[in-house]
Amino acid sequence: MGNFKWDLDLAKKLAAEFTGTAMLMTLGCSIAQFSKSYSEVSLGWGFSYAAAIHTFAFLSGAHINPWVSVSATIVGVMEWELMLCYIACQLLGAFAGFGLAYVALPENSKHFCTTMAGVNFDEWKIILVEFMLCGFLLFAYCAIWDKRSKAAYDSYSLRIGFIIAALCFAGHYHGGCSVNFFRSLAPAVVQLKFDGLWAYFVGQLVAAIIVPVLWRFVIADEKPEPME
Repeated sequence: MGNFKWDLDLAKKLAAEFTGTAMLMTLGCSIAQFSKSYSEVSLGWGFSYAAAIHTFAFLSGAHINPWVSVSATIVGVMEWELMLCYIACQLLGAFAGFGLAYVALPENSKHFCTTMAGVNFDEWKIILVEFMLCGFLLFAYCAIWDKRSKAAYDSYSLRIGFIIAALCFAGHYHGGCSVNFFRSLAPAVVQLKFDGLWAYFVGQLVAAIIVPVLWRFVIADEKPEPME
């Protein structure tokens, strides 16, 4: 650690995080807009994650999710300065990608691509559901970063894509299966729909702290190698 510096390589990583997140939001929101069932939405988000990760993983690791970057820092895969840069680019990318889908697609609903609580589903349940879903996702990332999973990176995009699809199958009905706060924040800000948004943040934040701490100090045999 301690190798953070501003150079062309860093610029490429940040551009990849911005573009990858934008790609995720454009594809995911566009598919969700025209999907007629939870199954189609779930598969659509899974394919969107797989496409973005497959395209940009070789440049930046394709976190495209602030909680992944937070977890990577806690586990020891990346430095906190790089984490902050990644998160900033992911935030901008989420707004750019959602904005493109929002402007380009006709007849958007008033809740286009938003994540909202299901019928008779309280906000405390959203916290619990998002904690579990985001936690499962972060466990998958920690497993990929672990030195004992050397072969996992070859199928990185497929693994995360299938996991996202599975999580969406399980949680979409209850609250949209966000697992990525910027995926919820961008549509909420653009359309001024903030109902229950704090619950997604709280549930995901707790998962992003507990999971990597548990992995680093209980599950991992040795400290993972930092990003190059």
